[in-house]
Amino acid sequence: MHKYLRCYFYLLGLLCFGLSASWAGIQPLSFTVQPAVNQMAIGQTQQLTYTIRNNVQTQRLPLRRIAIVNNGADVQAPSATTLNTNCRSFLAPNESCSITVVVSNLHQGTLARFLSIDYGGRAPLLSSIVMNVEQAKYTILVYIVGSDLESKSGAATDNINQMMQVGSTKNMNVVIETGGAQKAGWLTVQRKLVLPGSLFLLQDLGSISMGATSTVQDFLEWGVTNYPADKYIIVYWDHGGGPNGGFGFDEVNPPAITPMNQIVAATMAASNNTGKRFEIIGFDACLFGSAETIAGLYPYTNYYVGSEDLEPGEGWQYNTFLSYVNTHPTADGLAVGTEIVNGYTNQNKNDSTTLSVIDSTAIPDLLSAVDNFAVALQPYTNNVANWKNIARSRFKAPDYSTSVWDNESYDLVDLVEFASRVFDQFPVDIDLRAASTALADATQNAVKYFKNSPNREASFGLTVYFPSILASYKTDYPNNTSLNGNHFFSTNYINLVTAYNNFYTANTASLVANIVNLNFDGTNYTATVSNDFDELFAAVGNDSCNNVFDNNNNNIGAVPCYTSIQYSNINSTPSVGTTFDVSFNKAQNLASWPSLNTEPVLFIPNDTNPSVAGEDTFLIPVKEVSPTGSNGYLNVILNSSNEYEVVGFQKSTGSANSAGKIGEIADGTQFYVRTYALNGTWMLLRTDRIVTAPFSVTFGTVPNTFDAFRFLVGDITGALTITANSVAY
Repeated sequence: MHKYLRCYFYLLGLLCFGLSASWAGIQPLSFTVQPAVNQMAIGQTQQLTYTIRNNVQTQRLPLRRIAIVNNGADVQAPSATTLNTNCRSFLAPNESCSITVVVSNLHQGTLARFLSIDYGGRAPLLSSIVMNVEQAKYTILVYIVGSDLESKSGAATDNINQMMQVGSTKNMNVVIETGGAQKAGWLTVQRKLVLPGSLFLLQDLGSISMGATSTVQDFLEWGVTNYPADKYIIVYWDHGGGPNGGFGFDEVNPPAITPMNQIVAATMAASNNTGKRFEIIGFDACLFGSAETIAGLYPYTNYYVGSEDLEPGEGWQYNTFLSYVNTHPTADGLAVGTEIVNGYTNQNKNDSTTLSVIDSTAIPDLLSAVDNFAVALQPYTNNVANWKNIARSRFKAPDYSTSVWDNESYDLVDLVEFASRVFDQFPVDIDLRAASTALADATQNAVKYFKNSPNREASFGLTVYFPSILASYKTDYPNNTSLNGNHFFSTNYINLVTAYNNFYTANTASLVANIVNLNFDGTNYTATVSNDFDELFAAVGNDSCNNVFDNNNNNIGAVPCYTSIQYSNINSTPSVGTTFDVSFNKAQNLASWPSLNTEPVLFIPNDTNPSVAGEDTFLIPVKEVSPTGSNGYLNVILNSSNEYEVVGFQKSTGSANSAGKIGEIADGTQFYVRTYALNGTWMLLRTDRIVTAPFSVTFGTVPNTFDAFRFLVGDITGALTITANSVAY
């Protein structure tokens, strides 16, 4: 990426820029500058390195004086250029020395100087450093908490390398703050200017937490103050957990995460203290395409960019995004945001993706629509029948990071689809249907541009928290959506969610499904389910597994564990009252058990569009094989060739309470298979069975050691219940 200018000088003082290749003789002094002098904006820094070489074989050359000289038109401060050199008073035959000139602290106006090299009383060699300095059109501030994304896979470095393909120009400043990863160069918090092909270290702040609100705020204020521009873009890079999970996972210093309301606090303070409104605030992080987040941030930004779903580990495509800003410096946030979405989608075209651009001017109307919707729906939280209708609406809408198998779900639902399912579920309430329609319309008006992968076609740009896994209800939700005691999201909506959860807590026995009377008649496995349910699984395993380990890698002894499931071909018929009879034919499904590289696995449907029949996204619970390996899931999609393809690994980041980006898997990477086992309660735990990438998903019979069968039922409260007993398989 570097440009080179090579100049040759004769001893008699001839300054020779661009000598013809046909010039005869040996040129006694060669002079090189790297990179070429680039035009700069206010606040930028550029380092120029000059190399002088004595090409004379028998004679040393005197170097009398090396200095920066003002040519008379310069209006910059003397400190705008600093010079350092390792050159001595003489240059021996075939010897080279270097000169470094740092150009920085520029204000608006002309910089007009020369690097002057005086040797032996001859006419000095001169190399111009001339530019007209103006304020940049854009400053892009990227807050990069490296976390395990950097320490384990170098994902941040990959994105920074993309940034360096463009770097800062006269039109834009690209400034990053890095840290928060257990890796050399990331243990302290550093501020760097991104240049074409390189990084320039501006400050090292030492070992401080990137999860602290003050660290976030200080970076924003410092960046705006030191890199003035017509417009500003803020990007938050790391793990994300949406309104309840927060942002980031600092591996080095606590606090590890920044709660969503503290992101709002830092942004509000930075905007108020600098007097600047940002053009775009975006999250290159999972699950931040949420209505709650934009509700807190819209007063301080014109546009907002975020993903409803998890993000693949490669994240945004920074080279195309920055190239667009550089070549379209007057573009507004919608145009730039559209380019971000297009680049992200293209870079991750084989993965499950969502990304959208939100217009802040539409948010007041959206919040009003949310408020009216909540007021209209809340009366239905007060009896079992109506509560179940709300639960069915929630279940039928596409959601994100929600699974009955995992207690770390984040329970976000597409706002348009949730409103639409409520509309369908309550056909006689004209006011509620009108409020549902208004909410869907207001959301679509706020989302100015979005793109999804084919499996996420029913995602429309914004999520909202509405609990589906009631046992994992986020009790901090009211606090996460408030600042200084004032809610920045709809108070009526927060009250709706609270009332919905309170009714569940008081009426759990009437809502949670139970499955009993498991039998096998030689042909069919049968059981009885009480209360409404949404998911049924047939499971096979063993009731005395000796290869199961807890999260501290301790073998827990002989316990029941079930490691392969089927979710289709389970028949259900209504029985007496709220009970259902279920059955599963053994012979017809004997060769339909899922395996990964011939190893039986839990192949869990991750329904991205529950209102449409069929499954195209799946999760396989695994754990990384390493001393510090994370629990997580292999993400599987049914691709365009109608083949099951493992597209990445999603880490569970534990105490960070934020969802892991979906990272690529290199061939040779190993994972432990996780099973559904009883260790006090039923949970996902690792086994000693290892699978190694690349992966192949197949279906067939299971080994003879899989000699026990049970049913599992997932209900509308998000509970997953397994039969108390097993029967032979």
